[in-house]
Amino acid sequence: MPNPLRSMLMAALFLSSLSCLAAGRPDDVVATQGDATITMADVDAFVSRIPEGKRPGFFSSPQRIETMLTGLLLQRQLANEARKLGIDKDPALAKDGKAPDEEALSTARIEHFKTELALPDFSKLAQEEYIARKETYGVPADLTVQNVLIKIKDRGDGKTPMDRTEQIAAAKAIADKVAADATAHPDQFDALIDTYSEDPDKATGKGRVEDAGSATKYAKEFAAASRALKNVGDVSPVTRTTYGFHVIKLLDRKPAQQHAFAEVKDEIVARLRTEYVDKQVRLHTDTLRNLPIDANEQAVASLRSRYGAPAEPPPAAAKH
Repeated sequence: MPNPLRSMLMAALFLSSLSCLAAGRPDDVVATQGDATITMADVDAFVSRIPEGKRPGFFSSPQRIETMLTGLLLQRQLANEARKLGIDKDPALAKDGKAPDEEALSTARIEHFKTELALPDFSKLAQEEYIARKETYGVPADLTVQNVLIKIKDRGDGKTPMDRTEQIAAAKAIADKVAADATAHPDQFDALIDTYSEDPDKATGKGRVEDAGSATKYAKEFAAASRALKNVGDVSPVTRTTYGFHVIKLLDRKPAQQHAFAEVKDEIVARLRTEYVDKQVRLHTDTLRNLPIDANEQAVASLRSRYGAPAEPPPAAAKH
């Protein structure tokens, strides 16, 4: 769906490149939305926080101008709501004896909005969530494995380089042999590590990997192959990751532990409450954002020259 404000901004910036527009007065209206009105003075106040050298680039972008105007309009609408509710009279919001600014008022309005919400029974919702996704509320199995790593690299005679396909085939052949030997003699896995593994830490770690089923700590293929091992001494098929080919042996498996609902209830309730409140805030602010915007095209067009962006010359006429 076309964005009317953005289309207007594109047209306004094009207009500003064709003509020299008079600088607006501080009380000139730039845009209105709902009960909010933004003037040149408001834009000046916003721009004062932008380093002077960056202002021309900022106002050369219709998207940045749109974001600025919609942000100022939303902030003012929220600040106006705060004033209607008397929130601006709260002494806690005063700074150095001065009335709170609009940023503080809009933030205070959001916090006040949260306190007004009628909250559902999160205890019941938490129980439903626990039942629906019970497997996520527990401690996963803790796996310790040993690993032989065969890297994909040139294993040629040094005279004729191996191409990538040959490197992969050579590494896979070694890994297949390791897997066959490990399956036949799992008690000889340490010797296979010493002989074949190209893991730089094998001398000290003997290929040992803790919490091997964690896909956040290790390559997902490695973690999945580790989780597939059910009994101590089981050996995996050859598994490829970005590091190379792996043969994995299970050393220890501590079974997964399921948390009782009572153990995780408070955690679930807190998360559901936060998600609900955040959603209601988004719905409220989206309602304000989606109100029609009436922008003063000439005022918007003047922003570019007002804050130092050079006017662009019109396109040169085609020569015939």
